[in-house]
Amino acid sequence: MIDLFLAPGRYIQEKGISKKIGEFIFTLGKRPLLLADRLVYSKIGKNILENLKRANVSPEFEEFKGECCAEEIERVIALAKDKDIDVMVGCGGGKALDTAKTAGVNLHLPIITVPTSAATCSAWSFIAPLYSKEGVYLKTSNLERNPNLALIDPEIIAQAPVRLLSAGMADAQAKWYEARISTQGIKKDLATQAALDLAKKSFDLVKSIGLRAKRDVERERCSSELEEIIEVNILLTGLIGGLGRGRCRSSAAHAFNYAMTSFTETRTSLHGEKVAFGVAMMLILEKRSKEEIEEFLRFYSLLGLPLTLKRLGFVKNENNLVRLAEEICKKESNVHRLPFPVNKNMVHQALLEANTRGEGIEEEN
Repeated sequence: MIDLFLAPGRYIQEKGISKKIGEFIFTLGKRPLLLADRLVYSKIGKNILENLKRANVSPEFEEFKGECCAEEIERVIALAKDKDIDVMVGCGGGKALDTAKTAGVNLHLPIITVPTSAATCSAWSFIAPLYSKEGVYLKTSNLERNPNLALIDPEIIAQAPVRLLSAGMADAQAKWYEARISTQGIKKDLATQAALDLAKKSFDLVKSIGLRAKRDVERERCSSELEEIIEVNILLTGLIGGLGRGRCRSSAAHAFNYAMTSFTETRTSLHGEKVAFGVAMMLILEKRSKEEIEEFLRFYSLLGLPLTLKRLGFVKNENNLVRLAEEICKKESNVHRLPFPVNKNMVHQALLEANTRGEGIEEEN
C-alpha cells in the first residue's frame, strides 16, 4: 500500500492573496480563529480579520504566545471549543502555523495557513515539531493530514527580514544533503526517488537563483526569482517530506538544530541557520571532500548565514561542547539515521572542525 501526504487541499501563491482570504473560507466554515503573534497581527492580521468580516463570517483573533508546546496547543483547543470555532487560521512563522495545524487536527477542523516568511515549509507540511514551554525541542508530531489551504503572498514575504529567506534556503538545501545520505543503501520506490529528485532540484535552484532572490528581498522587491525561491522553500520542501515520509528523512543537520534548543542563548537563531551549521558538521562526519565543504561554506557566507557557533549564540567552551555532543547523540536522535555508527567523540570533533572552517571563511570576508 502506498500512503502519501502529497499536498494541502490547495496551495495558492499569488501577490495580494492574503487580502482575498474571505473568498476562500465559505466552503470551510463561518467562525474562523486567527492565531498570530502581536507583530504579525499589527502588520497583516488586522487586515485579514477585516477581510473576513467583509465576507460575512465572524472571525476571532487569538494571540500566539510564542512556543508550539502542549500547553499552548491545549489553550488554543480550549478557546476554539469555547468560541464555537469551525476553521483554524494560522498566520505568521512556523511555530504559530504548527500550533494552529495541531489544534485544528485535534479538533477535526479545516486548517488554513498564511505564512509571513519563507523560512520553513510549515505552511505546507503535515509535521509539527513540539517544544517545551521554555523552547526545548521534545519531538516531531506527524499529523494525520496537511492544511486544507495554504495561502502564500509573495508581497508579504518580500517585506520580511532577509535572514528568514536565507534560513529557508538553507533548510531547503538540507533536504538534499540529508536525503542523499539517509536513503543510501535502501531500495527506493517511485515516491522516494521522486523525493530525491525534487531535493536535488531544490538544491540546484537555490544555488542558481538564491543570491538574486536574497538581493531582491533586501530591496523589498517581489521578483520572479523570489517567487520561485518561495516555492522551493515552502512547496517543494514540503512535497519532499510528504513523498519521502519514513524513507527520505532528516538526519544529522536537524539533530544539531534540535540539540541546540537546549541552550537558551541560541534560541534567537533561526531553524534554518542552525540546520546550515548542522550540514557542515554532517559533511565532516561523512568525510566529504574539503572542496565540497568549502564550496558549501562560501555559498552560505554569501547568503549571510552564520558559519560559526559564536554567531549562533553558542558559548563555545569545553563543558558546553561536551553537552552539545551528548544532546546530538541521544538514543532517539536523527543523527543515528546516518548509515554508519556515530558517537560523542566523533560529533565533538566534527563540531570543532566545522567551527574552525567557518571561522576561516568569515575572517576572509
